[in-house]
Formats: sequence, structure tokens, C-alpha cells
Amino acid sequence: MARRGENIRKRKDGRWEGRYIKARTSEGKIQWGYVYGTVYAEVKRVLIQKKAEAGFYKLKRTDLTFETLAEVWLHSLKNGIKESTYAHYSYTLHKYLLPVLSKVPVVSLDESFLEQAMQQIIAPTDAAHKPLGNSSARECLSMLRRICKYAAHLRLIRPMELKVALPKAIDKISAPLSPVEQQRLYHYVQENSTPRKIGLLLGLELGLRIGEICGLQWGDFDLKLGTLKINRTVCRISCGDGHTKVVIQTPKTRTSRREIPIPKQILLMLKKLHGNASNATWFLSGNESKPTEPRCYRKSIKVYLKQAIVRQVRPHTLRHTFATTCLQAGCDVKTLSELLGHANANITLQRYVHSNLTQKRREMNRIFSHQGSIKGRKVLNLME
Repeated sequence: MARRGENIRKRKDGRWEGRYIKARTSEGKIQWGYVYGTVYAEVKRVLIQKKAEAGFYKLKRTDLTFETLAEVWLHSLKNGIKESTYAHYSYTLHKYLLPVLSKVPVVSLDESFLEQAMQQIIAPTDAAHKPLGNSSARECLSMLRRICKYAAHLRLIRPMELKVALPKAIDKISAPLSPVEQQRLYHYVQENSTPRKIGLLLGLELGLRIGEICGLQWGDFDLKLGTLKINRTVCRISCGDGHTKVVIQTPKTRTSRREIPIPKQILLMLKKLHGNASNATWFLSGNESKPTEPRCYRKSIKVYLKQAIVRQVRPHTLRHTFATTCLQAGCDVKTLSELLGHANANITLQRYVHSNLTQKRREMNRIFSHQGSIKGRKVLNLME
């Protein structure tokens, strides 16, 4: 059984076979490449990628579909982005954009059609997925704009400006741990220190992300100078075939690769636990073969918080607590931004600089009691 125009057929053994032009000999003879699978849709998806990699498509064709264009665009990014970023882009493309736009001819794209398509992506009428929130909708719109910009660059379509009303953003940042909760957590770790428990304090008192904690090796700690270097992060990504895998890569951004002073009490705990561990030993797992992955460590953190009698929060709340504590103690935003590994101080300001009621009351009293004393002195001067 063949599907017209796609070079895909069903074999006698029940599998689907797709073929594509992988290369040509010096005489111009075609060298075929093959893709096999038990599911037609998966073979088709991989075949499109293979054709894009081999430069098979002539993008000036009038029958070019959005799916083909999007796959070529995605492949063009592959060498310039991290594997995890590529996997995330691929997931977003295949999960949200292609189910609505895959078969649409590129020559028929215009603002009105694409803006309506985005509304279908954000809130599907066929219940293909749950309605998207602000963040996911923004990602989809950004990707669609980038694909259209890529097509305009190749002179396939005219430049377009898409305007879509996105769902309202909802602040999901949990309240930072209170001073009492922080003390409970610190005493819990101190009573029976282990690397996995100290990981809590690396989030709470150094502001590390969970992937960065999982990516630590003993060689990243300089116990003599009392510093810690963040060199890598661990995350699990989609392989695109229904499976996932763990990847070890450089930190989130260039500025996330940083060096942080270690507080004295944590440094003492680390010195006691170091023993004969080699520099290549993963800090959390205690072996050289593989690190602890974030989803496993999240489960440990959940147990530790319960044992420490601290409310259940996401691991990122520990980082949020660190930022809040630093700001309340008078740490300048530029220094805090570097400790957190943010690309610039504006990100720190937007995410973490939120005054609480106590701060507001203190500042109001400070400002207006000062104003009152000035007014009083002015009145006395006038009376004299």
C-alpha cells in the first residue's frame, strides 16, 4: 500500500518504509536512504526531517506545505542551539502548530488565516489538548512568527505582522519560605547531612536551579577557597518518538556559568562529607557513572520537606527564597543577578523584586517621618 507523492509504502512484514534521496553519485545516479517504522505518522515525520537534512526540498515549489517549511526551519537551527532547546522546539511544533497547519500551502498564508489558526491552537475546539496558558501560547506565537520570517527571508511569502490576543498571565511563583521554615530546613539538613540533603541548601542559600544541583561534581567545589563553579546542568528531553532521555549540557545561558562563594556553615558540611571522592564523582549520586536526574531528585525533596515539617513547594521556590532573602538583606540587584546567573539585571528585577507589606510600611514610615521633621524645622525657622 503506497501513499501518493510521499515515497512511503507498507511492506509485507507490516512495517512502513519511507525513502528519500540521500545523495547522488558523480554520474548523477540516485543514492536512496530509507526510514522504517511500525506507525505511518512517525515514518512520515522522520522522512520529512531526513529530506530536509539532505537538502531534498526545493523551497520554491508551489505545492510546499507549512509542515515541510517548518521542518526545514527547525533543521536550520539544529547546529546553533542546545539539544534540549531543539527538543523543546520540536515538541511545541509537533504538539501544537502542525496539527492545525501541517497541510496548509505556504503560498496561501496570510495574516487573517494565521491569526485564526493561532486562536484554534490556543483554544482547540476539538479538544486536541487543553487550552494553552500565557506562556505556552506566547511560545507558539513566537515560533509561528519565526517560521513566517524565515519564509519571507527565502522570498516564499511577503513579510507579515501577526497580532494575537494571548491568555492573561497568571503569577505561579510560590511565596518564599518564611524565616521559620528556612530555619527548620537548615536544622534538618544539619542534623544528618548527606549530599542529597545539602542540595536543598544549595538552592536555598546559593540560589542554584535543580538541574544545576544535579549536574554538580565534587570537582566543581573548591573547598580551600570556599567557592563553587557551575559548569553544567542535567535535564530530561523528548526524543520525538515517544521516548525521553537524560542529557548533560552547559548551563541555561552563558551567564549561568558562574562561580559562587559558599557560606561557611555549608562549607563545613561539605568538608566532612568529601572523604576520598574523586573530582569526577557526581555530587548527588555519589558515583562516576551517571548523575541523579531532576525528576528523581524532586521526589527526594518532597520527602525531605515533609520530614523537616516545611510546606510542600516546588524546588524552584528555594531559589526564589534565596533571591528574596538577599534583597531583604540589602544585596544590590547587579550582584544578585550575577549570583543567580541571569543574563541581565532586568530579569532579576522583573522576577524577584517585589516588596512585601513589612518593607512597604518601613519605607513609608522612613520617608514621611523624615518629611515631617523637615517641615517642623521649616516652621521653627519661620517663627524665629
